[in-house]
Amino acid sequence: MQNILLIFPIHSPLEEANIWLSRSGFNTFCCHHIHQAQTDHELNTIDLILIDTLSLPSSSVNLSFSPCPIIIFDQSPSVTNATLMMKEGAHDYQPLPTTSEKLLEKVVSIFDKSTPKTKLFAKTGSKDESLHLQILANGIIGSSPLMQNLFNDMQKISTTDVTVLIRGESGTGKELVAKALHNLSKRKNQPLISVNCAAIPENLIESELFGHEKGAFTGAVSARDGLIFAANKGTLFLDEIGELPVEAQARLLRVLQEGEIRRVGAVTSTKVNIRLVTATHRDLRDMVSKGLFREDLYYRLYVMELILPPLRDRDNDISLIAETLLYKSCEKHHKTKLKYTKEFDQAIRAHDWPGNVRELENAIERATILSDSNKVDPSNLKIPPRTTKKDEKQNSGLDGSSIFTLDEYLKHVILTHQHALTETQLALSLGISRKSLWERRKKLKVEKK
Repeated sequence: MQNILLIFPIHSPLEEANIWLSRSGFNTFCCHHIHQAQTDHELNTIDLILIDTLSLPSSSVNLSFSPCPIIIFDQSPSVTNATLMMKEGAHDYQPLPTTSEKLLEKVVSIFDKSTPKTKLFAKTGSKDESLHLQILANGIIGSSPLMQNLFNDMQKISTTDVTVLIRGESGTGKELVAKALHNLSKRKNQPLISVNCAAIPENLIESELFGHEKGAFTGAVSARDGLIFAANKGTLFLDEIGELPVEAQARLLRVLQEGEIRRVGAVTSTKVNIRLVTATHRDLRDMVSKGLFREDLYYRLYVMELILPPLRDRDNDISLIAETLLYKSCEKHHKTKLKYTKEFDQAIRAHDWPGNVRELENAIERATILSDSNKVDPSNLKIPPRTTKKDEKQNSGLDGSSIFTLDEYLKHVILTHQHALTETQLALSLGISRKSLWERRKKLKVEKK
Protein backbone atom coordinates (compact mmCIF):
# COMPACT_ATOMS: atom_id res chain seq x y z
CA MET A 1 0.00 0.00 0.00
CA GLN A 2 1.36 3.43 -1.00
CA ASN A 3 2.09 6.24 1.47
CA ILE A 4 0.95 9.70 0.37
CA LEU A 5 1.81 12.91 2.23
CA LEU A 6 -0.46 15.93 1.77
CA ILE A 7 0.83 19.41 2.64
CA PHE A 8 -1.87 22.08 2.76
CA PRO A 9 -3.05 25.04 4.88
CA ILE A 10 -6.24 25.04 6.96
CA HIS A 11 -9.45 25.00 4.86
CA SER A 12 -7.62 23.90 1.72
CA PRO A 13 -9.55 21.82 -0.86
CA LEU A 14 -6.85 19.17 -0.40
CA GLU A 15 -8.58 18.25 2.86
CA GLU A 16 -11.18 16.51 0.69
CA ALA A 17 -8.43 14.84 -1.34
CA ASN A 18 -7.17 13.30 1.88
CA ILE A 19 -10.60 11.70 2.40
CA TRP A 20 -10.81 10.42 -1.20
CA LEU A 21 -7.34 8.87 -1.10
CA SER A 22 -7.73 7.20 2.29
CA ARG A 23 -11.06 5.68 1.26
CA SER A 24 -9.44 4.38 -1.91
CA GLY A 25 -6.93 2.34 0.06
CA PHE A 26 -3.90 4.64 0.43
CA ASN A 27 -2.03 5.47 3.64
CA THR A 28 -2.32 9.25 3.93
CA PHE A 29 -0.49 11.71 6.18
CA CYS A 30 -1.15 15.44 6.51
CA CYS A 31 0.77 18.51 7.63
CA HIS A 32 0.52 22.27 7.04
CA HIS A 33 3.96 23.30 5.73
CA ILE A 34 7.18 21.86 4.33
CA HIS A 35 9.18 22.37 7.53
CA GLN A 36 6.66 20.28 9.45
CA ALA A 37 6.87 17.59 6.74
CA GLN A 38 10.64 17.41 7.16
CA THR A 39 10.59 17.28 10.95
CA ASP A 40 7.51 15.10 11.60
CA HIS A 41 7.74 12.55 8.78
CA GLU A 42 10.36 10.12 7.48
CA LEU A 43 10.28 11.21 3.83
CA ASN A 44 12.13 8.10 2.65
CA THR A 45 8.99 6.11 3.47
CA ILE A 46 6.70 8.42 1.47
CA ASP A 47 5.82 7.43 -2.11
CA LEU A 48 4.10 10.62 -3.30
CA ILE A 49 3.62 14.18 -1.99
CA LEU A 50 0.69 16.49 -2.81
CA ILE A 51 1.24 20.19 -2.04
CA ASP A 52 -1.12 23.16 -2.02
CA THR A 53 0.94 26.17 -3.16
CA LEU A 54 -0.43 28.22 -0.24
CA SER A 55 1.67 26.07 2.10
CA LEU A 56 4.92 26.89 0.26
CA PRO A 57 7.32 29.56 1.55
CA SER A 58 6.52 32.96 0.00
CA SER A 59 10.17 33.92 -0.46
CA SER A 60 11.42 30.99 -2.52
CA VAL A 61 10.36 27.64 -3.86
CA ASN A 62 12.62 24.62 -3.51
CA LEU A 63 11.18 21.18 -4.02
CA SER A 64 14.48 19.34 -3.77
CA PHE A 65 13.68 18.28 -0.19
CA SER A 66 11.58 15.43 -1.52
CA PRO A 67 13.05 12.07 -2.63
CA CYS A 68 9.72 11.11 -4.25
CA PRO A 69 7.41 12.62 -6.92
CA ILE A 70 5.45 15.79 -6.10
CA ILE A 71 2.13 16.98 -7.51
CA ILE A 72 1.54 20.72 -7.02
CA PHE A 73 -2.02 22.00 -6.62
CA ASP A 74 -2.74 25.72 -7.08
CA GLN A 75 -5.91 27.60 -6.09
CA SER A 76 -4.83 30.46 -8.40
CA PRO A 77 -3.32 28.57 -11.35
CA SER A 78 -1.34 30.34 -14.04
CA VAL A 79 1.14 29.49 -16.79
CA THR A 80 3.87 31.36 -14.89
CA ASN A 81 3.32 29.34 -11.71
CA ALA A 82 3.16 26.10 -13.65
CA THR A 83 6.46 26.83 -15.39
CA LEU A 84 8.14 27.73 -12.09
CA MET A 85 6.92 24.63 -10.26
CA MET A 86 7.91 22.25 -13.05
CA LYS A 87 11.33 23.93 -13.23
CA GLU A 88 11.76 23.35 -9.48
CA GLY A 89 11.13 19.64 -9.88
CA ALA A 90 7.36 19.08 -9.63
CA HIS A 91 6.13 16.05 -11.55
CA ASP A 92 2.72 17.56 -12.23
CA TYR A 93 0.83 20.83 -11.74
CA GLN A 94 -2.94 20.89 -11.20
CA PRO A 95 -5.58 23.54 -10.41
CA LEU A 96 -7.70 23.51 -7.27
CA PRO A 97 -10.42 22.57 -6.60
CA THR A 98 -10.29 19.18 -8.29
CA THR A 99 -12.43 16.02 -8.39
CA SER A 100 -11.76 12.56 -7.04
CA GLU A 101 -11.61 11.13 -10.59
CA LYS A 102 -9.00 13.64 -11.75
CA LEU A 103 -6.98 13.21 -8.58
CA LEU A 104 -6.92 9.41 -8.83
CA GLU A 105 -6.03 9.63 -12.51
CA LYS A 106 -3.02 11.82 -11.74
CA VAL A 107 -1.93 9.62 -8.84
CA VAL A 108 -2.09 6.53 -11.04
CA SER A 109 -0.21 8.32 -13.81
CA ILE A 110 2.62 9.35 -11.45
CA PHE A 111 2.83 5.88 -9.91
CA ASP A 112 2.94 4.12 -13.28
CA LYS A 113 5.81 6.35 -14.47
CA SER A 114 7.83 6.13 -11.25
CA THR A 115 11.21 4.44 -11.15
CA PRO A 116 12.05 1.54 -8.79
CA LYS A 117 13.89 4.07 -6.60
CA THR A 118 10.57 5.36 -5.33
CA LYS A 119 9.55 1.87 -4.15
CA LEU A 120 6.16 2.18 -5.85
CA PHE A 121 4.41 -1.16 -6.47
CA ALA A 122 7.49 -2.88 -5.13
CA LYS A 123 7.63 -6.44 -3.92
CA THR A 124 4.51 -8.04 -2.47
CA GLY A 125 1.15 -7.11 -3.92
CA SER A 126 2.59 -4.49 -6.26
CA LYS A 127 0.83 -5.66 -9.42
CA ASP A 128 -2.49 -5.99 -7.60
CA GLU A 129 -2.29 -2.44 -6.25
CA SER A 130 -1.37 -1.02 -9.66
CA LEU A 131 -4.33 -2.75 -11.32
CA HIS A 132 -6.68 -1.64 -8.57
CA LEU A 133 -5.60 1.98 -9.06
CA GLN A 134 -6.17 1.72 -12.79
CA ILE A 135 -9.64 0.29 -12.19
CA LEU A 136 -10.38 3.22 -9.87
CA ALA A 137 -9.13 5.58 -12.57
CA ASN A 138 -11.73 4.13 -14.94
CA GLY A 139 -14.45 5.58 -12.75
CA ILE A 140 -15.23 2.60 -10.54
CA ILE A 141 -15.16 3.73 -6.92
CA GLY A 142 -14.96 1.26 -4.08
CA SER A 143 -12.93 -0.04 -1.17
CA SER A 144 -15.49 -2.40 0.40
CA PRO A 145 -14.61 -6.13 0.57
CA LEU A 146 -17.13 -6.95 -2.17
CA MET A 147 -15.58 -4.41 -4.54
CA GLN A 148 -12.04 -5.53 -3.69
CA ASN A 149 -13.07 -9.07 -4.66
CA LEU A 150 -14.43 -7.68 -7.92
CA PHE A 151 -11.18 -5.80 -8.57
CA ASN A 152 -9.19 -8.98 -7.92
CA ASP A 153 -11.27 -10.89 -10.47
CA MET A 154 -10.95 -8.06 -13.00
CA GLN A 155 -7.19 -8.07 -12.55
CA LYS A 156 -6.95 -11.79 -13.25
CA ILE A 157 -8.91 -11.60 -16.50
CA SER A 158 -7.73 -8.17 -17.69
CA THR A 159 -4.96 -9.51 -19.94
CA THR A 160 -7.02 -12.33 -21.47
CA ASP A 161 -9.56 -12.46 -24.29
CA VAL A 162 -11.99 -14.60 -22.30
CA THR A 163 -15.72 -13.92 -22.74
CA VAL A 164 -17.16 -12.17 -19.68
CA LEU A 165 -20.73 -12.09 -18.35
CA ILE A 166 -21.40 -9.19 -15.97
CA ARG A 167 -24.40 -9.58 -13.68
CA GLY A 168 -25.94 -7.04 -11.35
CA GLU A 169 -29.02 -5.01 -10.62
CA SER A 170 -29.89 -2.06 -12.84
CA GLY A 171 -27.79 0.99 -12.05
CA THR A 172 -24.85 -0.84 -10.44
CA GLY A 173 -22.34 0.21 -13.12
CA LYS A 174 -22.08 -2.80 -15.44
CA GLU A 175 -21.05 -0.63 -18.39
CA LEU A 176 -18.27 0.97 -16.31
CA VAL A 177 -16.87 -2.50 -15.59
CA ALA A 178 -17.02 -3.39 -19.29
CA LYS A 179 -15.14 -0.21 -20.20
CA ALA A 180 -12.53 -0.86 -17.50
CA LEU A 181 -11.98 -4.42 -18.80
CA HIS A 182 -11.41 -3.02 -22.29
CA ASN A 183 -9.06 -0.26 -21.10
CA LEU A 184 -7.00 -2.76 -19.10
CA SER A 185 -6.76 -5.26 -21.95
CA LYS A 186 -4.30 -5.56 -24.83
CA ARG A 187 -7.14 -4.35 -27.08
CA LYS A 188 -7.34 -0.94 -25.37
CA ASN A 189 -6.15 0.89 -28.50
CA GLN A 190 -8.83 -0.81 -30.61
CA PRO A 191 -12.55 0.12 -30.68
CA LEU A 192 -14.99 -0.58 -27.86
CA ILE A 193 -18.51 -0.89 -29.26
CA SER A 194 -21.33 -0.77 -26.70
CA VAL A 195 -24.82 -1.95 -27.64
CA ASN A 196 -27.97 -1.92 -25.51
CA CYS A 197 -29.90 -4.89 -26.88
CA ALA A 198 -33.18 -3.70 -25.33
CA ALA A 199 -32.97 -0.27 -26.93
CA ILE A 200 -33.01 -1.52 -30.53
CA PRO A 201 -36.37 -2.48 -32.11
CA GLU A 202 -36.74 -6.24 -32.44
CA ASN A 203 -37.13 -6.14 -36.23
CA LEU A 204 -33.89 -4.13 -36.64
CA ILE A 205 -31.54 -5.70 -34.14
CA GLU A 206 -30.09 -8.35 -36.48
CA SER A 207 -29.36 -5.70 -39.11
CA GLU A 208 -27.78 -3.39 -36.51
CA LEU A 209 -25.54 -6.12 -35.10
CA PHE A 210 -24.63 -8.14 -38.18
CA GLY A 211 -25.15 -5.67 -41.03
CA HIS A 212 -27.21 -6.22 -44.19
CA GLU A 213 -26.96 -6.41 -47.95
CA LYS A 214 -28.67 -4.00 -50.32
CA GLY A 215 -32.30 -5.04 -50.78
CA ALA A 216 -32.24 -7.52 -47.89
CA PHE A 217 -35.46 -5.94 -46.59
CA THR A 218 -37.66 -2.94 -47.23
CA GLY A 219 -35.61 0.19 -46.64
CA ALA A 220 -32.21 -1.46 -47.16
CA VAL A 221 -31.19 0.87 -49.99
CA SER A 222 -27.49 0.09 -49.59
CA ALA A 223 -25.22 -2.49 -47.97
CA ARG A 224 -24.10 -1.76 -44.44
CA ASP A 225 -21.63 -3.23 -41.93
CA GLY A 226 -23.00 -4.08 -38.50
CA LEU A 227 -21.79 -3.13 -35.04
CA ILE A 228 -20.02 -6.48 -34.57
CA PHE A 229 -17.84 -5.80 -37.59
CA ALA A 230 -17.17 -2.29 -36.22
CA ALA A 231 -15.76 -3.95 -33.09
CA ASN A 232 -13.31 -6.10 -35.09
CA LYS A 233 -9.96 -6.43 -33.24
CA GLY A 234 -11.54 -4.66 -30.25
CA THR A 235 -14.24 -5.33 -27.66
CA LEU A 236 -17.98 -5.76 -28.18
CA PHE A 237 -20.13 -4.99 -25.14
CA LEU A 238 -23.71 -6.26 -25.33
CA ASP A 239 -25.73 -4.77 -22.50
CA GLU A 240 -29.07 -6.37 -21.51
CA ILE A 241 -28.14 -9.54 -23.41
CA GLY A 242 -31.26 -11.19 -21.98
CA GLU A 243 -33.40 -9.00 -24.26
CA LEU A 244 -31.75 -10.33 -27.44
CA PRO A 245 -34.36 -12.05 -29.66
CA VAL A 246 -33.95 -15.80 -30.20
CA GLU A 247 -33.13 -15.39 -33.92
CA ALA A 248 -30.31 -12.98 -33.12
CA GLN A 249 -29.08 -15.34 -30.40
CA ALA A 250 -28.48 -18.03 -33.06
CA ARG A 251 -26.45 -15.61 -35.17
CA LEU A 252 -24.40 -14.48 -32.16
CA LEU A 253 -23.65 -18.11 -31.30
CA ARG A 254 -22.10 -18.55 -34.75
CA VAL A 255 -19.89 -15.50 -34.14
CA LEU A 256 -18.58 -17.09 -30.94
CA GLN A 257 -18.17 -20.59 -32.41
CA GLU A 258 -16.76 -19.78 -35.85
CA GLY A 259 -15.39 -16.25 -35.44
CA GLU A 260 -17.36 -15.02 -38.44
CA ILE A 261 -20.46 -13.00 -39.25
CA ARG A 262 -22.89 -13.06 -42.15
CA ARG A 263 -24.87 -9.99 -43.07
CA VAL A 264 -28.64 -10.23 -43.33
CA GLY A 265 -29.33 -11.28 -46.94
CA ALA A 266 -25.72 -12.33 -47.64
CA VAL A 267 -24.50 -15.76 -48.78
CA THR A 268 -20.88 -15.40 -47.67
CA SER A 269 -19.35 -14.82 -44.24
CA THR A 270 -16.67 -12.45 -42.97
CA LYS A 271 -14.10 -13.31 -40.32
CA VAL A 272 -14.03 -11.14 -37.19
CA ASN A 273 -11.83 -11.06 -34.10
CA ILE A 274 -13.68 -9.65 -31.12
CA ARG A 275 -13.56 -9.92 -27.35
CA LEU A 276 -17.17 -10.27 -26.14
CA VAL A 277 -18.38 -8.78 -22.86
CA THR A 278 -22.07 -9.05 -21.98
CA ALA A 279 -24.23 -7.80 -19.12
CA THR A 280 -27.68 -8.45 -17.73
CA HIS A 281 -29.78 -7.86 -14.63
CA ARG A 282 -31.81 -10.99 -15.39
CA ASP A 283 -31.29 -14.63 -14.42
CA LEU A 284 -30.21 -16.23 -17.70
CA ARG A 285 -30.33 -19.75 -16.23
CA ASP A 286 -33.98 -19.22 -15.36
CA MET A 287 -34.61 -17.89 -18.87
CA VAL A 288 -32.95 -21.00 -20.33
CA SER A 289 -35.25 -23.25 -18.28
CA LYS A 290 -38.26 -21.32 -19.61
CA GLY A 291 -37.11 -21.51 -23.22
CA LEU A 292 -36.49 -17.77 -23.47
CA PHE A 293 -32.72 -18.00 -23.95
CA ARG A 294 -30.64 -20.52 -25.89
CA GLU A 295 -28.85 -22.96 -23.63
CA ASP A 296 -25.87 -23.35 -25.99
CA LEU A 297 -25.40 -19.58 -26.14
CA TYR A 298 -25.65 -19.30 -22.36
CA TYR A 299 -22.74 -21.70 -21.87
CA ARG A 300 -20.74 -19.80 -24.50
CA LEU A 301 -21.29 -16.57 -22.56
CA TYR A 302 -20.77 -18.07 -19.12
CA VAL A 303 -17.01 -18.47 -19.28
CA MET A 304 -16.13 -15.83 -16.71
CA GLU A 305 -18.72 -14.13 -14.52
CA LEU A 306 -18.40 -10.84 -12.65
CA ILE A 307 -21.10 -9.98 -10.13
CA LEU A 308 -21.64 -6.33 -9.15
CA PRO A 309 -23.02 -5.92 -5.63
CA PRO A 310 -25.98 -3.60 -5.09
CA LEU A 311 -25.20 -0.24 -3.53
CA ARG A 312 -26.99 -1.15 -0.28
CA ASP A 313 -24.40 -3.91 0.36
CA ARG A 314 -21.31 -1.74 -0.17
CA ASP A 315 -20.89 -0.20 3.30
CA ASN A 316 -18.77 2.97 3.25
CA ASP A 317 -18.61 3.02 -0.54
CA ILE A 318 -22.02 4.71 -0.47
CA SER A 319 -20.58 7.79 1.24
CA LEU A 320 -17.56 7.96 -1.05
CA ILE A 321 -19.68 7.64 -4.20
CA ALA A 322 -22.20 10.19 -2.92
CA GLU A 323 -19.46 12.70 -2.13
CA THR A 324 -17.88 12.24 -5.55
CA LEU A 325 -21.25 12.62 -7.30
CA LEU A 326 -21.96 15.79 -5.31
CA TYR A 327 -18.77 17.48 -6.50
CA LYS A 328 -19.42 16.36 -10.08
CA SER A 329 -22.95 17.73 -9.92
CA CYS A 330 -21.71 21.07 -8.58
CA GLU A 331 -19.29 21.30 -11.51
CA LYS A 332 -21.98 20.33 -14.00
CA HIS A 333 -24.41 22.99 -12.80
CA HIS A 334 -21.72 25.65 -12.19
CA LYS A 335 -22.49 25.93 -8.50
CA THR A 336 -20.12 26.76 -5.67
CA LYS A 337 -18.96 23.52 -4.14
CA LEU A 338 -21.51 22.44 -1.54
CA LYS A 339 -20.34 21.02 1.77
CA TYR A 340 -20.99 17.32 2.27
CA THR A 341 -22.36 17.31 5.83
CA LYS A 342 -22.82 14.58 8.41
CA GLU A 343 -26.61 15.04 8.23
CA PHE A 344 -26.55 14.62 4.46
CA ASP A 345 -24.45 11.47 4.76
CA GLN A 346 -26.89 10.04 7.31
CA ALA A 347 -29.77 10.64 4.90
CA ILE A 348 -27.83 8.93 2.13
CA ARG A 349 -27.01 5.93 4.30
CA ALA A 350 -30.60 5.57 5.57
CA HIS A 351 -32.02 4.81 2.10
CA ASP A 352 -31.63 1.37 0.50
CA TRP A 353 -31.27 2.73 -3.10
CA PRO A 354 -33.16 0.10 -5.13
CA GLY A 355 -32.05 1.96 -8.28
CA ASN A 356 -28.42 1.80 -7.09
CA VAL A 357 -25.84 4.33 -8.28
CA ARG A 358 -28.11 5.69 -11.02
CA GLU A 359 -30.83 6.51 -8.49
CA LEU A 360 -28.26 8.01 -6.12
CA GLU A 361 -26.85 10.20 -8.89
CA ASN A 362 -30.31 11.55 -9.77
CA ALA A 363 -31.13 12.27 -6.12
CA ILE A 364 -27.86 14.13 -5.56
CA GLU A 365 -28.38 16.17 -8.73
CA ARG A 366 -31.79 17.22 -7.38
CA ALA A 367 -30.24 18.18 -4.03
CA THR A 368 -27.49 20.16 -5.77
CA ILE A 369 -29.92 22.19 -7.82
CA LEU A 370 -32.36 22.85 -4.96
CA SER A 371 -29.85 23.67 -2.20
CA ASP A 372 -29.31 27.41 -1.69
CA SER A 373 -26.72 27.65 1.10
CA ASN A 374 -23.09 26.53 1.04
CA LYS A 375 -24.06 23.03 2.18
CA VAL A 376 -26.29 20.44 0.61
CA ASP A 377 -29.70 20.02 2.29
CA PRO A 378 -30.78 16.38 2.92
CA SER A 379 -34.45 17.28 2.40
CA ASN A 380 -33.66 18.27 -1.18
CA LEU A 381 -32.82 14.66 -2.05
CA LYS A 382 -36.59 14.19 -2.44
CA ILE A 383 -36.32 10.48 -1.71
CA PRO A 384 -39.78 8.85 -1.91
CA PRO A 385 -40.96 7.35 1.39
CA ARG A 386 -40.77 3.60 1.76
CA THR A 387 -44.07 1.78 1.23
CA THR A 388 -45.18 -1.65 2.38
CA LYS A 389 -46.93 -4.17 0.16
CA LYS A 390 -50.16 -3.33 1.99
CA ASP A 391 -49.73 0.36 1.16
CA GLU A 392 -49.03 -0.48 -2.49
CA LYS A 393 -52.19 -2.56 -2.72
CA GLN A 394 -54.31 0.17 -1.13
CA ASN A 395 -52.87 2.78 -3.48
CA SER A 396 -52.81 0.69 -6.65
CA GLY A 397 -56.30 1.60 -7.85
CA LEU A 398 -56.95 -1.99 -8.86
CA ASP A 399 -59.88 -2.33 -6.46
CA GLY A 400 -61.74 0.55 -8.10
CA SER A 401 -61.41 2.78 -5.06
CA SER A 402 -59.19 5.35 -6.79
CA ILE A 403 -58.15 6.50 -10.26
CA PHE A 404 -55.15 4.95 -12.04
CA THR A 405 -52.04 7.02 -12.52
CA LEU A 406 -50.33 6.60 -15.90
CA ASP A 407 -47.64 4.35 -14.40
CA GLU A 408 -50.26 2.22 -12.65
CA TYR A 409 -52.19 1.87 -15.90
CA LEU A 410 -49.08 0.86 -17.85
CA LYS A 411 -48.11 -1.66 -15.19
CA HIS A 412 -51.62 -3.15 -15.20
CA VAL A 413 -51.67 -3.50 -19.00
CA ILE A 414 -48.17 -5.03 -19.11
CA LEU A 415 -48.92 -7.59 -16.40
CA THR A 416 -52.28 -8.48 -17.98
CA HIS A 417 -51.17 -8.92 -21.60
CA GLN A 418 -47.44 -9.75 -21.59
CA HIS A 419 -48.08 -13.52 -21.69
CA ALA A 420 -50.13 -13.27 -24.89
CA LEU A 421 -48.32 -10.53 -26.81
CA THR A 422 -44.77 -10.05 -28.04
CA GLU A 423 -42.86 -7.00 -26.85
CA THR A 424 -43.49 -5.28 -30.20
CA GLN A 425 -47.24 -5.98 -30.06
CA LEU A 426 -47.43 -4.86 -26.44
CA ALA A 427 -45.62 -1.62 -27.25
CA LEU A 428 -47.96 -0.96 -30.19
CA SER A 429 -51.02 -1.57 -28.01
CA LEU A 430 -49.74 1.05 -25.56
CA GLY A 431 -48.87 3.50 -28.33
CA ILE A 432 -45.15 3.60 -27.39
CA SER A 433 -41.90 2.31 -28.89
CA ARG A 434 -40.24 -0.95 -27.86
CA LYS A 435 -37.43 1.06 -26.31
CA SER A 436 -39.95 3.08 -24.27
CA LEU A 437 -41.59 -0.15 -23.14
CA TRP A 438 -38.23 -1.46 -21.95
CA GLU A 439 -37.58 1.78 -20.07
CA ARG A 440 -41.03 1.59 -18.46
CA ARG A 441 -40.40 -2.00 -17.38
CA LYS A 442 -37.19 -0.93 -15.67
CA LYS A 443 -38.89 2.01 -13.98
CA LEU A 444 -41.86 -0.06 -12.80
CA LYS A 445 -39.70 -3.10 -11.96
CA VAL A 446 -41.83 -5.38 -14.18
CA GLU A 447 -39.46 -7.94 -15.71
CA LYS A 448 -40.17 -9.38 -19.13
CA LYS A 449 -41.73 -12.84 -18.83
